Amino acid sequence: MPRQTSSFGAVIAVRRLKPPGASGRSVVVSLGTPRKTSDDRDWECPFRISGAGVRRVEYGHGIDAFQALTLALEGIRHVLDRLETPLVWDGVFDDHSGFHRIVPWIPGPRRGDRMSIRKGTMRLERMVDREVSQWAQDMKRRYLASKRARR
Repeated sequence: MPRQTSSFGAVIAVRRLKPPGASGRSVVVSLGTPRKTSDDRDWECPFRISGAGVRRVEYGHGIDAFQALTLALEGIRHVLDRLETPLVWDGVFDDHSGFHRIVPWIPGPRRGDRMSIRKGTMRLERMVDREVSQWAQDMKRRYLASKRARR
């Protein structure tokens, strides 16, 4: 595993989360700038979660800045999901932190001696797209039904 540098560096994003229904007490999630590791071969992206008795600094690691950033966002979700108290994005969601899962890469059918990551991942993405489309259709039907009922 790549070695981490000692300082957090510049913060590029901050989100304040709260336990549902709690006032005052909050947890701050900070995301740092992706940067080369000290061995100059890989990348790391720091993230910090602090407040309400939590103090964690972790890193997403990758072969480039995009992968390190993506894995840092996944890491934030992972840490938040394992806290004893659920946290919500106050004023935006009543039941979610706003750090959602990213569709993972999964292998699909083998192509010769290689696995096709693209096909397996695309299959998952199509499943997600179908669910989102179904949800949108349901919401539209509900909206139109409520609009007719108000007339």
